[in-house]
Amino acid sequence: MGSKHLAAALVAGSLAGCGGSGEPAGPSTPLLSVAGAYAIRKSIVSDTCGGSGETVSNPGEVRHTPGARAFVLNDHGTRDLPGTVNSDGTFSLEPFRSMVGGAVPAVDTFEGGRFTTAGFGVRVTTDLEATAGSAACRVVTQWDGAKQGAPNVIP
Repeated sequence: MGSKHLAAALVAGSLAGCGGSGEPAGPSTPLLSVAGAYAIRKSIVSDTCGGSGETVSNPGEVRHTPGARAFVLNDHGTRDLPGTVNSDGTFSLEPFRSMVGGAVPAVDTFEGGRFTTAGFGVRVTTDLEATAGSAACRVVTQWDGAKQGAPNVIP
């Protein structure tokens, strides 16, 4: 083996022994992670439907793969709300159509969503369509979800 080849082999062997580049590995950035169980408190902000104005609480769950943008918020086991989350914790949810009381068509829209290490908050506007028995109306609620277990990771 020539001296050039021997020198190259020695350099390659020494680099392989120390991880390749010889540069120290930097700290890895933690991945955004918001999955888990939440206790969701829903407070009415305004109501043109004539409701009672009571604050209600129910369990919820967020399904999310660490580092992914997509997530699903399951609201008390009855509906899945798909959305996207940004690295700063802000999020959006797609509008959701449903039948209130099995008879009144409604659409929920969501704004100002944000995950924090302790949970999440989002404002929900529910527009109920007019039916033969009632006029169209709107209920706006503030949802505050308290994270159960380990805190969320917001890098």
